[in-house]
Amino acid sequence: MRNKEKIIYETDPHNKLIAKKTGKASGVTGYRQVLDGQFKTGKGNSLAYHVKKSSHYDIPQQVKLFGRYSLDRDRNLVFTLNKWNNQVEGNKLIIKGQLLDAKDDELSFTVGTRDSLGNAAIHILKLSGAWQADKNNRLSFNVTREKGSVDNLLLEGAWKVNGNNEIVYAYTKTRLKTKEKITNALTFKGYWDITEKCRISYVLNKEIDSRFDFKVGFIRPTKSSLEYKISVGAKHATKTLSLCGKWKLSKRSELLFEIPYEGGEIQGIAFGANCRLNENNTINLKLKNRRGEDLGISLRLSRKILKDQGEIFMQALREEKELSLLTGIGFRW
Repeated sequence: MRNKEKIIYETDPHNKLIAKKTGKASGVTGYRQVLDGQFKTGKGNSLAYHVKKSSHYDIPQQVKLFGRYSLDRDRNLVFTLNKWNNQVEGNKLIIKGQLLDAKDDELSFTVGTRDSLGNAAIHILKLSGAWQADKNNRLSFNVTREKGSVDNLLLEGAWKVNGNNEIVYAYTKTRLKTKEKITNALTFKGYWDITEKCRISYVLNKEIDSRFDFKVGFIRPTKSSLEYKISVGAKHATKTLSLCGKWKLSKRSELLFEIPYEGGEIQGIAFGANCRLNENNTINLKLKNRRGEDLGISLRLSRKILKDQGEIFMQALREEKELSLLTGIGFRW
């Protein structure tokens, strides 16, 4: 019994699917056809090509494709076929487009196409999953497919923190024909948290564990910021990660670092601390996490910075000489 004839799948410059029979099973020279249509994702991050119209009776209205996702150097979506059904294993379908948006559980692309009549159209491809940081502090998106397999979409290059204390990833692409440079940016909506020594987290969705856990080095706390040294990328380029905010003592005996985000929303990171009063009426604090573990952060605050609670706290320190602040869970106001 002969094997089913294999089909080579490719993409043309306008993101149309090309199907070419190999002719290996029947010995007959295969055909090559460019199919009008568009790529669509479905349940379980499946990928299919929906054919607009075909003159060949053996071309279905929907071509189901099986393989794994990745990104190329230009941040195009790449789908590498496996040996399922009549596909040729290893063929790469390069879907050219732009990164459009990043939600806590989704990454979307804009994809342009042009049919045989020259009509242009743009549509959106969406993949579901969760975000994480790789071992080199780069941003990556984990796409969960059927049977539990996971594809990793790595965003090459650096990221930064904007004026709203949000992570922003930007990259530049050059159009081949016009040589015009286009900059695209993704803004991640989340909040910062510090729970371990030499590590800082940006949480997108706690329930699905969509978060960036970054390895960091030296930290310098000031009266209005937390500054970390962090290396990003395989070449370990070092930069400063700076979070702007203010220190506050809560009524729950917590030391909080309040970070403002877009729209005036404030998220407080809660710390415990061992506290001592200096001769010049400043307070030395060694910060601890929620489990009472040392975070390697030493801070000096004045009564002026702590405002109303500062006088009460300093009076307690004068009486006790040393205090230990308890810590709970950070909350929103």
